[in-house]
Amino acid sequence: MITIGLLYGLIAIGKLDMTLNNVAKDSRLEVVQMSVFVSSDDNANELRDIEGASVGYLESDNAADQVMSVIDGTVATEVQYKAYNNILFMADALLNGTERAIIMNSAYVDIISDQDGYEDFSDRIRELYTYSAEIQVEVRGDVTDVDSTEEKYFLSSDEDTFVIYISGIDMWGAVNARSRSDVNILAIVNMKTGHIQLVNTPRDYYVYLPNQGANDKLTHAGLYGVESSEAAIENLYGINIDYYVRMNFSGFEAIIDTLGGIDVYSEYDFTVDPIKHYTVGYNHVSGLEALAFARERHAFAAGDVQRGINQMEVIKAVINKMTSPSILAKYGEILDEVADCVMTDIPSNVIYDLVKYKLSNDVTWTIDSYTVTGTGKHTTTYSMPGTTCYVMIPNDQDVENAKSLIESVLDEE
Repeated sequence: MITIGLLYGLIAIGKLDMTLNNVAKDSRLEVVQMSVFVSSDDNANELRDIEGASVGYLESDNAADQVMSVIDGTVATEVQYKAYNNILFMADALLNGTERAIIMNSAYVDIISDQDGYEDFSDRIRELYTYSAEIQVEVRGDVTDVDSTEEKYFLSSDEDTFVIYISGIDMWGAVNARSRSDVNILAIVNMKTGHIQLVNTPRDYYVYLPNQGANDKLTHAGLYGVESSEAAIENLYGINIDYYVRMNFSGFEAIIDTLGGIDVYSEYDFTVDPIKHYTVGYNHVSGLEALAFARERHAFAAGDVQRGINQMEVIKAVINKMTSPSILAKYGEILDEVADCVMTDIPSNVIYDLVKYKLSNDVTWTIDSYTVTGTGKHTTTYSMPGTTCYVMIPNDQDVENAKSLIESVLDEE
């Protein structure tokens, strides 16, 4: 949705075609940051230093084979590989010296650190080598929920209405790197009526992942690619997502700083040390301050639910700023930031038509927001077999309310 607001002024300055090509480039190519980790006190400095050692890997991780090939081509004495089906068992094996090194997706470090008893895991290990494994994303078909007979509704070809999935991944760097998706917001847009409905789904929501055939936290779906996150949300709400927009921390900060900051509304007084104290009402924030506002959850009794509400407030603020006349002169500078930090599968011709529609129609936008909630519990997940994780069990009535809101906006005339 950030990019939709940004693109409204592009035709006027003649940069539309170039920008659309840059923003949508490589939208079918994702990267898994695979790393070889050793304990923090290990004296290894490069891959050849672990020759002849025992190295653990997750047997469910297909990208591990690519790292093994690199290791085998580097060491003089071959290493012994051991497959694990439990990531915590593998982490323990590294920490207690059973394994000299382990191979895993770098995103798993934070997941392990979230578990009780592993809070200092990142301090006890060290990254020895990193390999970027490229994954070609397959074009998705209609999602089928094998566990449900509930009738789904899908969008028609009406170009005036569409659904965008906004994914915010929990890392800096390459926006196409697979990682946990900590922001999961649907933007249901009706161009004809000027109505945007934002629907937030908490990161810990316990949902069915159709592509994996099992249940997990929604945030973990991002580890398997944006298409897995889309499929899970489509299945939850019984909808078809038309497009996605994906952004990481560095992109988020850069765009807001280029805008000159935004005015975001806060329901609470709270402080994120050492960044900023936020007061009830509107707060003018920089990119870093907006990121801190959008990520904070420990300051609130509602935790992740309130974080989702704050994230939607940030999106509202960005849309309001980007559609204001004062920003038009800065579009060229903003575009330079967007090209490297936003990933989307929206075709350029579709965006072009949307921009033309906006420029030729006097639309006043109404932006509403809604978040679903649930009940916390510990249970098993697809990505962390053999252990339990904190999850949020969906509130069925909230989900039904979200479905009604989505359908209502799509049906508006």
